[in-house]
Amino acid sequence: MSGSDGLAGGERPALIVLDRVGKSFDAGGGTVPALLPSSLSIEDGEFVAFLGPSGCGKTTLLRMIDGLLEPSSGTITVTGEPLWDRGRCRKDLRSRLAMVFQDPALFPWLTVEENVLLPLRLRGRLPRAERTARARAMLALAGATDIGSRMPDEISGGMRQRVSIARALSYDPDILLMDEPFAALDAISREALNMELQALWLATGKTIVLVTHSIAEAAFLADRIALFSQGPGRIDSVVDIPFPRPRMRELTYSPEFQQTVRGLHERLAQLMERS
Repeated sequence: MSGSDGLAGGERPALIVLDRVGKSFDAGGGTVPALLPSSLSIEDGEFVAFLGPSGCGKTTLLRMIDGLLEPSSGTITVTGEPLWDRGRCRKDLRSRLAMVFQDPALFPWLTVEENVLLPLRLRGRLPRAERTARARAMLALAGATDIGSRMPDEISGGMRQRVSIARALSYDPDILLMDEPFAALDAISREALNMELQALWLATGKTIVLVTHSIAEAAFLADRIALFSQGPGRIDSVVDIPFPRPRMRELTYSPEFQQTVRGLHERLAQLMERS
């Protein structure tokens, strides 16, 4: 397992660049830091995981990348362009990103297919027949075929999260941001969705940024893992994951994988002790 600094680049072009990005919130007449200045370059088509203790700023940073929160310091660029312009998130760049939350947040009065169709309807870019075809294709890609006519309360939690992923992919974003999407699922469902997510990533070539508390999940899915220090945290280091693709379930039983997980655990423990 090897580490690298946050701005280390690879052969592929940088799609997202975080340059000393920090965030503080107003509280009681002062400010409370949520994320200390952090830097990271994420390449086009890369799978990056954010890993660290609760309250370290992982989700705060993800929401700043998504344009939901404005950084207090530093800059975020997407394809070389600043995401924020005079206090406003640029819509042209924001449209290249999609977020999947821990709660699928499906509208209960809409069918599964209607939920996936909603972003396409709001954008109004495609004729109805093409929108429907697109929604069904994304449901199939997310492993949720033949449930389009069902209501959200008629399907399992794991299937609802598949629908949430299909909805995020419906308008073909370049970047998929995922905030602990499988945290509420049982172990078997979570393992199955990890396999599905890897297959989806390999099929689409999307850039994925995943926030997780699971060291094993991060090690199985990611190309690189950004390790955060104890909150108010920052990106302390970035670890390369060497396993080739596709990664099979059997990998997780191997001594090499267990050694990687153990090494990540030890590094996180050291970060928490230093804080």
